[in-house]
Order: sequence, then C-alpha cells, then structure tokens
Amino acid sequence: MTPLTRQTITELRRAVDTRGPQWAFGIAIAGGLVLSLVVPGGTSGTFDHFVSGVSIGLPFLAGLLAVMAFTADWTTRAALTTFVLTTSRPRVLVARYLAVLCLTVGSLIAIHLIGALVFVMLRPDSASSVFTAETVRQFGAMAATTVASALTAMAVGGLVLRTAPAIVVAVFAPLLLTIGLAFAPTVLEWANPYGFAGWLASPNWNWTVPQEESVGLGPALTSFTIWTAVPVVLGWFRQMRAEPR
Repeated sequence: MTPLTRQTITELRRAVDTRGPQWAFGIAIAGGLVLSLVVPGGTSGTFDHFVSGVSIGLPFLAGLLAVMAFTADWTTRAALTTFVLTTSRPRVLVARYLAVLCLTVGSLIAIHLIGALVFVMLRPDSASSVFTAETVRQFGAMAATTVASALTAMAVGGLVLRTAPAIVVAVFAPLLLTIGLAFAPTVLEWANPYGFAGWLASPNWNWTVPQEESVGLGPALTSFTIWTAVPVVLGWFRQMRAEPR
C-alpha cells in the first residue's frame, strides 16, 4: 500500500468518524425517502423517478461533507497530527481531495442501494425498472452534478478554513447569486455557479447554446474556472501556508 493510499484511507475515516457527517448523511437519506413517499406519484412510477427524489439532497450533502473535511481540524489539535506528524503536506491535501471524491461517489451509491431496497419493497411489480439504461444514465448525471458540487465546496473550504462561513459560501452563496443574476441572463449564462455541473450532467460540445436547452462548452468552462479551478489553486496555496490555530 502506497503512502498516498494510506493517507487517503486515513482522511476518509476521519471524514466520517464524527457525529456531524453521520447525522448529515442520515438526514439526507431520511429526508429524501420521506419526500419521495409523500409527493404524489413518488412511488407510482419507475425507479429512476423514485431515486431522483431520494437523492435530491445529495449535492447539499456532498458540499457539507467536503467543507467539513477541509475545515474541521484547522482549529483543533487534530491538525497537529495531520500536518506536523505527516512530513509531506501536499500528500495530505491530495489525499483529502481523493477522500472527499470517494466519499461523494460512495454516498451516491449508498443512496441508490437504499432507494432500490425501499422501492422494491414498496413496488415489487416494478422491480425490473431498477436495472435499466435510464437508471445508469441518471446515475451518471447525478454523479457528475454531485462531484461538481463537492469540488466547489472543497475549493471554498480550502480558502476559508472555517466551517461555518465556508458552508454559507459554498452552499448558499451560489444559490443566492443565481437568483440575483436572474435579471441579467447574459451574465448568468457565463457566470452561473451551476453551469459546470449542468454541463457535466448533460454535455453539449457546442460553444454556446440557448439557455433553455442546455449549457454550452464555453459557459461551462467559464463556470469551472471561476467557481472551481481558481478557488482550488488559491485554496491549495492557502493551506500550504496556513498554520493550525
């Protein structure tokens, strides 16, 4: 086992070995199941329709877990173990990115497995809809959207290094900005915080396309640069120079 693999496993265990992430995951699962059960038609269709309701809170969950993973130990003694006893800080940071991505995809898989179990129990006559091409396509779209949310949250967490403000910026600021830019559709098209996630969910290789259809490659790259690439780079240097408080 390589040092990076060991460090990634350590970061993965640290990310889920506290009550905060465990409660967040439980609430996301329970809330999604309740929503799918109470919404009219939630259990009367196919599995892909049902699981879309179950996983509705997954981007929020991924952002929350990513922020907590990147901020939780900077104000505690745990950071002394993380960054003092481990001689290579870049390895710690790379392992942390990998751990959050693994946790994100793992959460999506877990939600689909739990959703499939509940759906089969409620609708045994529609069990065949669990394994379809549409389910695979939907899983890929959800994975892309969730990974994009996690990347943005990791970037913000690495920049801010404090849990509460990082959660506000990573989770709520993009939503508020999107609402605020609704009156400037041209600006929103190119600066949409969710543009890259939307493109990953449904790639369109044309540079620009009508907004009501999908997201073009140009706006997607702009969104990725503004909301992910630049914050990740700045956050990397911020964490390389920061000292545990």
